[in-house]
Amino acid sequence: MGALGRPGRGSRIGLAAVFALSLVLASPAVGQEHHPPGILPPGDWTHEQITYAEDLVERTEAALPAFGDIPTIQALGFENLGVTAPGGYDHWINWGWIDDGHLIDPEFPESLVFRNTFDGGYVLEAAMFLADSHHDMSNLPEEMAWLPGWHNHADVCIDDDGHFTGLAGSNGECFSGHPFDKPPMMHVWIVDNECGHRFGEIGVSGLICDVDHAHQPGPGHNPDLAHDPALGHDPAPGHDPGRDSAPPAPPAPRVAGEPNFTG
Repeated sequence: MGALGRPGRGSRIGLAAVFALSLVLASPAVGQEHHPPGILPPGDWTHEQITYAEDLVERTEAALPAFGDIPTIQALGFENLGVTAPGGYDHWINWGWIDDGHLIDPEFPESLVFRNTFDGGYVLEAAMFLADSHHDMSNLPEEMAWLPGWHNHADVCIDDDGHFTGLAGSNGECFSGHPFDKPPMMHVWIVDNECGHRFGEIGVSGLICDVDHAHQPGPGHNPDLAHDPALGHDPAPGHDPGRDSAPPAPPAPRVAGEPNFTG
């Protein structure tokens, strides 16, 4: 067998073409960022929506630690909703901030989500932003309606002071209090969670990762059975049939700045 020689010019051009093709196939196409890792759930998000979501997460991460002390937030008017969701999640709500003119403002979060740790600690992990009281799932402003995770809790009952009284029955009525059906609410997390994105919900079954706008209960689904912990019947992973779905997402406004989030 003869000695191997250096490849000729034609061979080098062929190898370069193959290498270039491999780079094209390996790189995502411009404008096709369907699933930004760690921030948004899967979806065909526009560049503007991705930028907006990244900026919102960054600003929430920066502002929320100021609310991490229970005596501090109590002095601001926050009250515990009065029920701990599976996973150890407690919601503290400032009802006086609902109609204060601040919408999705991390410096004025209407609700805070703390997690009870196994060692007896209490850690702030998310904000739950609430729209104004005149909003429901049908009239959210376009500039915010596209965000994933908008929902309400018509399956949860509260009293006139905003404290948990139980779960609604099959007819949607509460034995005590009234349904927590408005205003709509949305979570933004400041820590990584099991969802792989920062817009997971918290329902009576715990953390809910499936926040797709078009998500609906499956065939034969019985929301009463799925929502009654006493019956020992859990909903399908990532699904909360007690919430309504948000409308399709219109284009998001551009947000200035360079997000610097953790993810």
